[in-house]
Amino acid sequence: MLREVKPRTARTARILKSRDAKPIEDRKKTLLLHGPKCPPPLHSVLKTIHTLTRPHSVLLTKKNENIHPFENVDSLEFLAGKNECGLVVWGSSSKKRPNGVTILRIFDGRVLDMVELLLLPADSGGEGRKLPVGVEMKPMILFAGSVWGDTSTSEMAQTYSMVKSLFLDVFSGEEVRSIDVEGLQYLLMIAAGEPENGQNPMVHLRWYKVRTRRSGQKLPRVELDEVGPTFDFRVGRTKEADAAVMKEAMKKGRGLDEDFRSKQKNVGMDTVGDKVGRVHLSRQDLGQLQTRKMKGLKRGAALTGEKDMADGMEIDEVSEDEPAKKPRLA
Repeated sequence: MLREVKPRTARTARILKSRDAKPIEDRKKTLLLHGPKCPPPLHSVLKTIHTLTRPHSVLLTKKNENIHPFENVDSLEFLAGKNECGLVVWGSSSKKRPNGVTILRIFDGRVLDMVELLLLPADSGGEGRKLPVGVEMKPMILFAGSVWGDTSTSEMAQTYSMVKSLFLDVFSGEEVRSIDVEGLQYLLMIAAGEPENGQNPMVHLRWYKVRTRRSGQKLPRVELDEVGPTFDFRVGRTKEADAAVMKEAMKKGRGLDEDFRSKQKNVGMDTVGDKVGRVHLSRQDLGQLQTRKMKGLKRGAALTGEKDMADGMEIDEVSEDEPAKKPRLA
C-alpha cells in the first residue's frame, strides 16, 4: 500500500492540487534528454522537436549516464515527475543501436508505453535547413501510407498505431475548437511505405511551409515549400501499455463524453444539424384556454343575438279549427 504524503506547506499543497486529475487536462509537456553519447544528427532531432513544441517542452543538454529505458525507467519517471512532463524523448547512441530516439508516455507518474525509432543516415541536403515556425503555431499533420489506417490485430498494425498516437501527442499541440486560417502556416507529413518481405516500413518526417498565391479566383492557389531538416526512422523496440492501465488512462468524465448527448432520451439531431427534443406534458383542458378577448365571442352576447333574431322573425301559425286550404289547381 502506498503511503499518502500530506503537504506541510501551502505551496506544496498547491503543487499537489495542480497535479490532481482534471475534467480537461492541460497540454502535455515534453522532456528532451541526452544520453551518454548524442551525435550531431541525434541532437538535431531533439532540437527540432524542442523548436516545434516550445514553450511546452524542456530540453536538458546534460549527458545522463546509466539510463536504459527498456530495462529500468526509474530515472526517467523521476525526471518526468520533477519537470511535470507527460512525454519524454530520450536520445542516445551506442554501437549496437546507433542514433536511437525513444519516445515514452507517462501516466500517473509511471511509464505507460514507449517506442524506439532508429535514425537512418541522411542522404539529402536537408541538414542545414532552418525551420521558420513561430511559437505556439499549430501544424497540419498528414499521415501518408496504408499502414497508418490498418485496423487489424496484427503486430505491425498495433505497432504503427502506437507510433501514430505518440507522434500526435508530441506534435498536435493543445486541443482547440476553432482556429484561424492564417495560423495554418506549416504542414508536417509523416509518411511510411508499404511493408516488404515482412519488414516494417521506414518512417519519413518532412516539414512544408504553406504559401498562398494569387490565382485570379476567389480561392488562392496553395503551394508547399519544403523546409527544415529531413528525418528517416526505422521502428525498433516497442513496449505496449497494459490493457487495464490503458483503459484507466483513456477514461473520460461523463459530462465530457461526446456520445453522451446523443444517448439522452428524446434528444437528437435533425438533417440540418440542429439539436431537437421532445417534451411530454400532461393532458390540457382546452376549455379553460385563454384566447383573444372580443365582444363578439362572449357567451352572453351570443345568446342575446339568438333571442333578438327569434323575436324579429314572423311565424305563420295555423289555427286548429280552421281547415287547411287546398291548393288551387290551374
